[in-house]
Amino acid sequence: MNNDPAPAWHKGELSIQKMAGTQEKMAAIGPKFIREFMPQQHRDFFESLSMIFIGYSDHESHTRASLLFGAPNFIQSPTETELVINTQYSLGDFVTDDIKIGDRVGLLGIEFDTKRRNRVNAIITDINQKNITLKILQSFGNCPKYIQPKTFRHNRDYGEFSTTTSQQLNQSDKDIISSADAFFIASHFDDGQQFNNRGADISHRGGSAGFVSIHSPGELMVDDYLGNGFFNTLGNLLANPIASLLFCDWHSGHALHVTVSSQIIWHDETKQTSRILTTKKDTGSDQVKRTLCFSVLKIERFINALAYRT
Repeated sequence: MNNDPAPAWHKGELSIQKMAGTQEKMAAIGPKFIREFMPQQHRDFFESLSMIFIGYSDHESHTRASLLFGAPNFIQSPTETELVINTQYSLGDFVTDDIKIGDRVGLLGIEFDTKRRNRVNAIITDINQKNITLKILQSFGNCPKYIQPKTFRHNRDYGEFSTTTSQQLNQSDKDIISSADAFFIASHFDDGQQFNNRGADISHRGGSAGFVSIHSPGELMVDDYLGNGFFNTLGNLLANPIASLLFCDWHSGHALHVTVSSQIIWHDETKQTSRILTTKKDTGSDQVKRTLCFSVLKIERFINALAYRT
């Protein structure tokens, strides 16, 4: 009988960790830090939330980042390996017809006032008109770096949805992106194997307003700040460059969903093989090792899509 633990990292993550020099460290940390269950404090955390970010693949196999809302306890944790989420309230884009039992999703919960965040990767075990039930595959916490504190109130206009779609950023889109202090990226890795680290994932990217730059009408650039060294997102993008970016305009109550193709630019200071894009805002370092380049494929604008606003 093979009692070896399931691998913590897939080949994309391992490749990025090797290039970044964190592979040995992550080999030791992964099995200890990434669990197949939620500790009680994580279960309590998810049940206390009034919103949760979700990454999934829709019926056309497109990776999407979305956001689900509710009053505290709209997420329930019956056991340490289960979450039940009421999916009735979203940006207006999430419908259960887009998902099916057996799909793998990524979840990200954030308390913006405390900067606390936890993540879950899970598989859907049940769907009905109101809820989805999830079995936990991976559960882990994230540090509070680059989360800008916010205090929310109810958006009275929420639900008066309208949506527009295009292939090019307009000036309003550019204003939202240029002023954003965060975005949420959904990525996906699937090589047909059934290990826990396959499927959709969603993570937070943050910094000072302006940390996302627009370098051409269809190209976004983001310096990769120092983080936990896991490289979940970059590992996915290395294997599958198509991703989904969600920008939330918390002031207006609107949201912007951008489908992109991704490229990871590595900077070698010794050989000077690339132009180093430095951003000293919130990085803790004067030099950037990597930059993410996103080529815009599709833009979806969601009006009055956020149930809460600042």
